[in-house]
Amino acid sequence: MEHNGPAIWTNWGRNQSFRPTQIVKPASEDEAVELMRREIRAGRALRVAGGRHSFSPIVETGGSLFDLSDTGCVWSVDTDKREAVVAGGARLSTIGQPLWEAGLAIANQGDIDAQSVAGAIATGTKGSGLTNVSMSATVTRLSILNGLGEIVDIDASRPEWLRAGQVSLGLLGPVLRVGLQVVPAYYLREELVVMSWQEVCERWDDLLASHHHFSFWWMPAERSHEMYRLPRTPKDHCFVKLLHKVPAEPSVMESAEPMRRVGRAYQIYPDGTTDAEFHELEYMIGSSDAREAVEVIREMMLHRYTDEISPFQVRWQKADDAFISPQSQRDSTSLSVSGEIGRDYWPFLRAVDAALAAFAPRPHWGKINFMDRARTDAVYPLLDRFVEVRRNMDPQGLFLNPYLAPIFL
Repeated sequence: MEHNGPAIWTNWGRNQSFRPTQIVKPASEDEAVELMRREIRAGRALRVAGGRHSFSPIVETGGSLFDLSDTGCVWSVDTDKREAVVAGGARLSTIGQPLWEAGLAIANQGDIDAQSVAGAIATGTKGSGLTNVSMSATVTRLSILNGLGEIVDIDASRPEWLRAGQVSLGLLGPVLRVGLQVVPAYYLREELVVMSWQEVCERWDDLLASHHHFSFWWMPAERSHEMYRLPRTPKDHCFVKLLHKVPAEPSVMESAEPMRRVGRAYQIYPDGTTDAEFHELEYMIGSSDAREAVEVIREMMLHRYTDEISPFQVRWQKADDAFISPQSQRDSTSLSVSGEIGRDYWPFLRAVDAALAAFAPRPHWGKINFMDRARTDAVYPLLDRFVEVRRNMDPQGLFLNPYLAPIFL
C-alpha cells in the first residue's frame, strides 16, 4: 500500500486541485475494502480518484482519496454469456488485450483509454455511432462498497439499482468490480478525412448510417486543429473520423495511405491524446435537434466569438435506460467545445451553455457544465429515482462533495 498524508491532488487538465486528508493506494481489493471500511465506520468522507481525466470537481473530497488502480484487472470472462468482470480501478488501456485473448472486445469506446473503468462508466463515457450505446449501458453487474461499509452486489435482478449504478458519479460508493456485456473480437479500419462544412452537411445522414463510428471536429479558425494536435484542417472545414468494422487481419487489410489505420478495435479507438491543453465543456442533446444546434454554435463562433479557436466536436449515441445518463431515454448527439488554458474562456463557455439551453442539454458530468438542481430536474425526469437509491446506499452522505451535493443530496 502507498499512503500519503495531506497532499495536493491535481487532474490532467490542471484546472482542479484540492488537498484531501490523505491519498491512499491499496495494493489489493481486500486491502482497499479494509481501509475504506475504516473511514466509513469513523464517519469520514471519501472519494475514489480514477484516471484524473475529468475537468469538473467530481473527485474532490474533504476526507480520504483512494486510488484503486492496483486492485486488479480482468477478474473473469464468460465467453458463452459474453460477459467480463473487471476491476473498477483498472485502466481501460489494460483490459483490451486480456479480452482479445478470450476472443472478446468492448462494443464501443471513446477517444481516450486512460480512464479507470469505474470512472468511465460513472460519468457516461462514450464513443460515437448511431447504434452505439455508451459503455455505461453495457454494465451488467456491479460490486460497490456502500456508505455503511457493506459490499453490495447489483445485477439485473435489482433493475432499479442497476439503472442507478450504470451512471452514478461515484455517489453510490467505491466500485470494486464491474460486469460488462462484451462482443466478439473485431477489427476496425479508421479513415481520417478533411471535408468542407458543406460536404459534411450534404453527407450527414449517409455518414451516420454507413459507419460503425462517425464523428467530426468543425474548425472555426485556421489554427484550430493545433489545439487538439489534429492534422491541418482549414477554417470552416471538418476533420472527420470514420470507423468501419472489417473481418480480416490488419496484415491483409492494412492500407499504406496516410491517415488510415487497421487493427484490433481496442488499439484503434484511442487517438493518442495524453496531455490536456484545453478545458472542455460537453452537452448532450436529442439527435433530432442536432443539425439546428450545431448550426447555432457554428454561427456563434464565426460571428460573435471570433477569437475562440476551439474545435467543435460532434458525436452520436443511442439511448439507454440509466437514470442520470446523458443518453437516458433519448438518442443523443454530444456537442463539445473547449477553452484554451491561460485565457479567460468563461464568457465563451457560458455563451455556449446559454445557446444550447433551448435544446434541453444534459451535461457530461466529468466536464465543465453549469448545471444546478433546477436545470437537472428539468432534463432528467428520473432524477428522483436515482436520488432515492443514492440515499439508500449512502445515508450519511460520505460520498457527496461540494460539486455534487447541491444537485444530488
